[in-house]
Amino acid sequence: MADGILGLGSSGSVDLSSELITKLKTAESTATLDPITEEIEDTQAELDALTEIETMVLELLDLVDDFDLYTSGTNAFDEISATTSGDSVTFDATDSSKLTPGTISVSVSQLAQKDVYQSNTISDTTATMDSGTITITVGENSYDFSTDGKTYESLVTEMGYNSNFEASLEQVGDDSYRLVIKSSETGELNAISISQTDIDLGFEDEDSHVLTAQNMQATIDGISYDVSSNKVTMANGLIITATTTGDSSITMERDTSTLVSTIEEVADKYNDLVDLVNSYILGDEDDPATISDSSTLKTMMNSIKEILFGSYGLDDEESLFKYGISFDSDGYLNVDSTELTEAVTDNYDDLKELFVGYAEKEGIGTKLKTYLDSLDSLDGLFTTYEDKLNDRIDTLNEDYETASDKLDEKYEQMATQFAEYTVLITQMETAFESLKLIIDGSSDS
Repeated sequence: MADGILGLGSSGSVDLSSELITKLKTAESTATLDPITEEIEDTQAELDALTEIETMVLELLDLVDDFDLYTSGTNAFDEISATTSGDSVTFDATDSSKLTPGTISVSVSQLAQKDVYQSNTISDTTATMDSGTITITVGENSYDFSTDGKTYESLVTEMGYNSNFEASLEQVGDDSYRLVIKSSETGELNAISISQTDIDLGFEDEDSHVLTAQNMQATIDGISYDVSSNKVTMANGLIITATTTGDSSITMERDTSTLVSTIEEVADKYNDLVDLVNSYILGDEDDPATISDSSTLKTMMNSIKEILFGSYGLDDEESLFKYGISFDSDGYLNVDSTELTEAVTDNYDDLKELFVGYAEKEGIGTKLKTYLDSLDSLDGLFTTYEDKLNDRIDTLNEDYETASDKLDEKYEQMATQFAEYTVLITQMETAFESLKLIIDGSSDS
């Protein structure tokens, strides 16, 4: 836009400066662009509020996962605490959902071990060996290794390609080594035998067979076990690993120590969600709600309430209200910890049926987990709402850019026109002054 004086005429004329045009443009921008900017800011604030609500829903989801029938871990009702005695075995379980209260006794009489052979001592592992063949038999399979032109190191390297046994050179003295060959796994089924042809490394000597493959032998709750491994995984998921001979036991009990507090945490987080949603959807004329379209969030909260208010159990006989959990007049969840604690002791299975449920009749936690998971799915409530708000912001930004371009074009044209008018009027004034001089000169003569 042209700068400086854009007057309509020259001396004595009414000036229209670039500053005045700027003021005109600013005034029109305020009327045209500011409302768009405000709507963008309001929509962004709504999107930020939705993100905050989503975050809290995820926090609730994490807590509810403890009551999900299909959780990848252990739900809150399947937690087991255990005490052990003895050191002959260790106990572990990757999934405790199948464990039941009770005591398991273990008596280990023999540990499983590998077959181990050692050669005569070797002073130089890089020396070339005599020609011959070493045959290693594992089960029904035999493997021949020629020693012709090989060093001890190269022979061990070749043997290392076979996964049915292990071969290594072990330093057993300051200047002495032994070729050690072991079965790859413990147990009698993995036993190996070694024979030599045209070469003698000592593998067939009586003292070369330093360990003999054997099974682990034990009794677990009176049942005899004779197995290749020192580890036994029972049908209930309990993993028992023998470490020495002797007696051990494990006593398992249902762990309900955190059950009441976990339910209270779910209730507290739900109440926090109620407060957060209300803070964004409730407003008045003086303080409008941040979220103008509250239908999505109301739908979500109503769906959650329906799940919490529902009847559960195979005969629909279970509900929150039977165990000290209720809603107050403001829609908050209240937990009577005393009554709930009594229910954990007296009605444990009923509570589990209520919160976790079965595949044919899912409980509160399982249903709530499924619903909360769906909110940010491809066509979930959150996803759909976010897409709508983001599309709205994109449209408003396009509207702002279009309106801004039109204003720039309008006032650039205005500045150009006023500049042209000034030139034209100035030319007319100059011509008028020339004519005036001629007339004045004629009058003087």
